[in-house]
Amino acid sequence: MKDELIPLITGKNSGKKWTFNKASRTALLIVSFFVAGYAFFVSLSSREGASFSEFLAAVGANGEYFFFALMLFFAAVLSETARFVVLIFATKKTFRPLLAFRTAMIGRFYSAVTPFVNGGQGVQTQVLGEAKMSKAVSFSIPFAQVFLKTLTWNLLILFFFITNSAAAAGIKWWALAGLVLNGVFPVLFFVFSVNEKLAKRIITLALKFGLKVKLIKNYEASLSTAWSFLEDLSISVRSIVRNLFTFLVLLILYAAEFFAVMSIPYFLFMSAGESVEYGFMLVSYMFIYLSASAVPIPGAAGAYELLFLTAYSGAAKGNMTYWLMFTMRFFTYFYYIAAGYAVQLCDYIAKRVRRKMELQRLIAEHAAAEANEESGKEKERKIETEK
Repeated sequence: MKDELIPLITGKNSGKKWTFNKASRTALLIVSFFVAGYAFFVSLSSREGASFSEFLAAVGANGEYFFFALMLFFAAVLSETARFVVLIFATKKTFRPLLAFRTAMIGRFYSAVTPFVNGGQGVQTQVLGEAKMSKAVSFSIPFAQVFLKTLTWNLLILFFFITNSAAAAGIKWWALAGLVLNGVFPVLFFVFSVNEKLAKRIITLALKFGLKVKLIKNYEASLSTAWSFLEDLSISVRSIVRNLFTFLVLLILYAAEFFAVMSIPYFLFMSAGESVEYGFMLVSYMFIYLSASAVPIPGAAGAYELLFLTAYSGAAKGNMTYWLMFTMRFFTYFYYIAAGYAVQLCDYIAKRVRRKMELQRLIAEHAAAEANEESGKEKERKIETEK
């Protein structure tokens, strides 16, 4: 049998770093963090919460607020997908909404299972690479969107942080730490994608250090590869930010997602019959978002729950904080786990089907080639016999 059939039969035809089986194991890890986090929350909650039926009754009586919260959630998902559509079009001049949705959801899935809630970019790079995009483009799209999102969100949060520093004072310093940590990435990415000279100096020092500690074997080859990649990355990023229209559209989408996500708690509390102020809920949830991102736990499980309780312990008069937090967690966490897992399941099934069809095609071609070869030999034998 031909060598090209072997990888299709064994299933080892690609070097992908993430698989459906890995996603399954990751999902179990998420459940364990979820259980531990909520058990910790319940153990620290001194008040007896309302029952689920009471929560449903309150939401049913204020259904319009829950509907608005649901629409804001869909707006946030749509905004993130639209950003990848714009970024892919800006770099490749192709309109691929399905690829954009897959990239966004898979990235969110892996961000939910990594420390600091920000580790899905590497997998997004793989997804785009499998879509026949160059390494530089595959790298620049997810990391450029994180750069622009972090920059936009940090500026907005910094504005509200300065103008409303008294809100949610109990977690203010945690929020400040999160703001500082979130601000490191945009600065580094900006340096590496715009200031090539400084970036080359940093890369050179890093590679020399790697050579000394025996992590790098061929310094010259590694340096040449790194510099070539850096130049491609700069070109890809500049194609995004230099187009004024594209840049403005992205900023609008980032700002829209920001206010959509940060406004969901207000409408959820109102749907439960709680009388809260929009300004307080907006700013306090920003603080929760920043504080949770500073905790090195996958998905910030446990930390998010405690921060939610700390910030809203006096806001929910009807003792529905648990169910409100659970619902908010769905909008910001569990949906993305389910969606990312479902996307990877579909990818897994599609790859198996494509591999089976390709195997059948190659086997058929192989059989046809052998039949033709045998037919040719038979004709040669007849000619020899006739002679």
